[in-house]
Amino acid sequence: MKKIAILIFALLFVSALTTSAQVIYDKKFTTAEAPFAYYNDDNMTGLVRNGQYVLTHKKNSYSITTTEVAIDYARDFTIESTITHLGGVTNYPLGITFGGSDFLNLYYFVIAPSGNFLLRATNKGAPVDLKPWTASTAIRTGSNVPNKLKIAKVGTELVGYINDIEVMRMLFYRPFGNKVGFLVQDVQTAGFNNIKIAYTDNRPAIVTAPKTVTPTTRNVTAPSRNIIEMAYSTDFNADDKNEWVLPPTDSAKTSISNGEFVISRTAKLGFTASVTAPETKVDMSRDFIIEAETEHYLGTNNYGYGIDFGRDSLEAYQFTIAAAGYYSLAHFTDKVSSLIPWTATDAIKKQIGAKNKLTVEKNGAKLNLYINDELVDTYPSIILKGYRFGLTAGSNQHVGFSSLRVGYTDQKQTPVVAKNKTADQNDTSPPTINISSPSVSRGLKIVQNTDKVHIVGLASDASGIFQVVVNGTQAKVDAQGNFTADIDLAIGENPLMVVATDMNMNKGVARFSVTKESTIQKENKVVNVVQASEGKFYALLIAVQDYKDPSIQSLDGPVKDAALLASALKTGYTFDAENVITLNNPDRTGFFDAFDALTKKVTAKDNLLIFYAGHGNWDEARMQGYWYPADAKLNRRDTWVTNDDLIGFIRGIKSKHTLLVTDACFAGSIFKTRGIEAAPKGIQELYNTPSRKAMTSGSMKEVPDKSVFIEYLVKRLKENTDKYLPSDQLYTSFRIAVTNNSENGQMPQFGVITQTGDEGGDFIFIKK
Repeated sequence: MKKIAILIFALLFVSALTTSAQVIYDKKFTTAEAPFAYYNDDNMTGLVRNGQYVLTHKKNSYSITTTEVAIDYARDFTIESTITHLGGVTNYPLGITFGGSDFLNLYYFVIAPSGNFLLRATNKGAPVDLKPWTASTAIRTGSNVPNKLKIAKVGTELVGYINDIEVMRMLFYRPFGNKVGFLVQDVQTAGFNNIKIAYTDNRPAIVTAPKTVTPTTRNVTAPSRNIIEMAYSTDFNADDKNEWVLPPTDSAKTSISNGEFVISRTAKLGFTASVTAPETKVDMSRDFIIEAETEHYLGTNNYGYGIDFGRDSLEAYQFTIAAAGYYSLAHFTDKVSSLIPWTATDAIKKQIGAKNKLTVEKNGAKLNLYINDELVDTYPSIILKGYRFGLTAGSNQHVGFSSLRVGYTDQKQTPVVAKNKTADQNDTSPPTINISSPSVSRGLKIVQNTDKVHIVGLASDASGIFQVVVNGTQAKVDAQGNFTADIDLAIGENPLMVVATDMNMNKGVARFSVTKESTIQKENKVVNVVQASEGKFYALLIAVQDYKDPSIQSLDGPVKDAALLASALKTGYTFDAENVITLNNPDRTGFFDAFDALTKKVTAKDNLLIFYAGHGNWDEARMQGYWYPADAKLNRRDTWVTNDDLIGFIRGIKSKHTLLVTDACFAGSIFKTRGIEAAPKGIQELYNTPSRKAMTSGSMKEVPDKSVFIEYLVKRLKENTDKYLPSDQLYTSFRIAVTNNSENGQMPQFGVITQTGDEGGDFIFIKK
């Protein structure tokens, strides 16, 4: 009886929460009303039928229908709809859109009838997957089966539900606007039963009657301690030795003019650009104040800009504000941790042309955060390892900084130094470094076959040693300067750099290298790392040279290049002939059919190589790369294959390792759209760890029809005598030859395809 009583109470409690919601929009489709009315053109059809708004998309892009609902995004709310897949493809999205200003700037929470869901944002047409395609048993698969989708803002978080089951939770990003509605992509039809929006925080209704406004006094509390020793100060009337103005990139530009340091960002959603001072070092174990005065000129109002501090090669902290009136404190390592989530404050001046002063005050292990001299928050405990500081700005913004200063608020402590030595605060000499292990007497090069190298040494300086860093990793250091560090090794030569910093921030450097021999086979001793029998090797080779559209120039080399590569794989490596698939001049449907077949065939034990040769393109405005199938039309983007299409397929193919090799113009855009960095060095278990890598014939430029890239790739595969050949070693073996022997100096690229499941392993070619 007790269990029944508890259940009844729980049901009553849920009912109370549900009925207390304040519904602000509830559209049911009993009649056709704009914008959910009859519509028909070459791309889509929309109509009201049997109590549903039925949206059909007829081509390979997507259709969106939205309406504008005034939502107070400071409040908690839900947006929900029940959706039924009525026909068409089953591996493309359909669902709800929200927070949009137009079809290029919006968010959408969608499912694929095959059983996956996605949360994506597009900023000026540039897509960013906030929650990549993820399989979920909460989705009811198949046609004519309804699924209820709900997005809920709860405090600072955004929560996604499918059929009332929570499937995701993340930080809530400020919307672009108030448009909500529906999305259907590719050739499919979906029916939407309703769209309902409600506040869930039980706030009283807004009173619109006139009120008497009483002026308030700001809680101005300047930092509690004064700067007694200035470490750095600039009003940006000119650049200095810290070189704030850097060469422009495709995502950020910096400049100094009229007493302003300006960071201009592109619309790459989710990325920040930080400029830090490389010459001025601040001892952040001491108490200090960092202050900057900044102005938001234009761009997105809901992304951060502000102060970057405590930075080294491994981590950084950022105190930022958003022009919409929010602040946050974040910790950056290999991921982003929100120490203080985005919090609203009226301390921020939001009017156009207003400047805001940001202050970080460190007092012991506590951080005090000020905006315009008002204490807005405190973070209780923090240890700063880095000594660099600077300024930062998020996506799609134009931000200026008119001053930056850093100063200590405590007295500098005299370090404990070795016996018979006296600390000299005017010392400019770097520390000395002696490496005792491993031995570096043999030409500064050590050979071993372990996964790590244990480094032991002594750093000496009259003023004492502040820190020792080896390849970006903090070493353990005692009071006498003895240090140790364990560093991961990759197969091949590993350059190592030991940097010792003394108490006066002078740096000494020692360099040497350690070569790790292959643990796969050495001196007739076979190590059981890779067994060819563990999985099959598949290859999909796509060659497009004969284009139907006369506006697209046909090519001569791709079919021949694909044949050469197929021959090398089948004759020299463990690729069975029936598993090497060559598509010559496929149309767009042929592209997708081939990938769909691999999705069903390739298992988690198998290895997949994908090769493409043909035309490629890069759209700067949309920040998107494209492949051209044989039926592509020069002026019809919906007939091309996007990098997003490709990445989606790679994510969906559950192979052990996937290696993408592309020989096309702008092939490097597969990295550009996803922020790829260079191939990682610390690979420990190449085969046992899943990987998703790409090797391209060039970066962001055109490449010739006669492929030097394929010539040397096939040549190295044929000449290779090692039983096991990791793809990064294959790339290294011929990239210089390609650059030296190509007419335009093309530079091949190698890297990780992010957000597809790479865990640091590598594709390994196994000789027969």
